[in-house]
Amino acid sequence: MTRKRLAMESVLFAAAIYIGYLAFMVLQGMVLTKRHAQDQDLTKQYERMETLQTQVTFGMMEGSRGWQTAAAIGGFVLLGGLYGYIRWQWTKRRSQS
Repeated sequence: MTRKRLAMESVLFAAAIYIGYLAFMVLQGMVLTKRHAQDQDLTKQYERMETLQTQVTFGMMEGSRGWQTAAAIGGFVLLGGLYGYIRWQWTKRRSQS
């Protein structure tokens, strides 16, 4: 296995984890919104999305903070590095036997 392939697999693995987490959060928000707005006639009355956003909490609105960006990048690098190390060790053991 080449280093280039291992690096690519590591990046794709970390990206898949983050995309899965993001998709989970989006689906969770959709379910929570649907549960909160049970009355379908009430939701049809809203002509603009801003009205619904004031009625339902969609999460915390925060400004972009540097430490959050650094934590996300660090987590991405950590996940990719961990995957790469495990995969490299597994391939190394497999080739020795």
